Parts: sequence; structure tokens; C-alpha cells
Amino acid sequence: MSTSSSPEPIPQLPVDDVGNVEIAEPVEAIEPTKAIEQVESSDSSLHWAILLMAVCVMMLAAILQIRGSEIVVIPVVDLPLPGTCTYKKIVGMECPGCGLTRCFISIAHGRPVAAWYFNPAGILFFVIVAGQIPFRGIQIWRIRRGLAEFRLGRVAHYLLGVLIVALLTQWLIRTFFV
Repeated sequence: MSTSSSPEPIPQLPVDDVGNVEIAEPVEAIEPTKAIEQVESSDSSLHWAILLMAVCVMMLAAILQIRGSEIVVIPVVDLPLPGTCTYKKIVGMECPGCGLTRCFISIAHGRPVAAWYFNPAGILFFVIVAGQIPFRGIQIWRIRRGLAEFRLGRVAHYLLGVLIVALLTQWLIRTFFV
């Protein structure tokens, strides 16, 4: 049973003699400094969070030490950190991310060969994390001055893709060929 009904009429907006839409209520002007504060407070929080995380990761990499080939130690108190890989505990094999902590520590301590041994893809990951410090600092600086943020767009997606492929490739090679 079909009923034919006429379509709903489209509401008409008030227009002036030239055809411009008239605004019923005046728009409140925002002071330029308030506008910058609003942009800064809403847009820079992500940059601040990533900057803080990157600084913490770099500081930990510089502070922590490696004992033997498996144990990460907090110096001064000589406290070994527990292994954190659940995959390795359950399956008994390393995951694509195994060795990243030791890789970061090795790079921070100037031992790139050891870093490569722990996780070759970790070197690229370290560069990405370290690069966040100046990049996020510049982004925050630009936002505070009312300038547009740099947009990485496809570059960021490409870099993330390369990192994922590198992590998986090194893992597959180590798991099945070494």
C-alpha cells in the first residue's frame, strides 16, 4: 500500500535584496588574543602530550642500563625491570616489538650495533620518537603565535607504514630464518 505524499517544503532562509542570507542574531566578535588562546588551548594539548611522552622515553633510554642481553636495570638502585612482553610469556617466542626498549637504551648510550642486534626496526622508531621533540615544540610555538600547524598528511602515514613493515619484516626473518 503506497501513499503518495508531497515532499516536505525546504525551509526558506531570510535574504536581503541582493540575495545574501540575513543573520537573525549578530555574531559576537572575539578579541584576537582570546582567539589565539582558544586555538592554543584546544589544539596544542595533543602536541604537549606527545612532546612529554617523547621526552620521557628519551630520558628513560638515557638513564636505564642493560645487564647481559636480556635484563634492563635501573642504575644506582641496581633494580632489574620485569620483562613486559605478554606474547613471549604465553607463546615462548619474541614479538615484533621485543627488544625495542633495549634498542632505545643502546642508541641512547651510543651503541648502534647493539641496538641493531636487539631490534633493527627500533633504530627507525627511535629516530621517529626523537624527532617528535623538535617537531612538537615547533607545532606548539606556531599555535601560540596563531600560525597554522604543519600538516604532515601522507608523510606521516607513509612513515608509519614503513615502521610497521620494518617491525614485521625483522620479526619474520628472526622467527623463521635465523
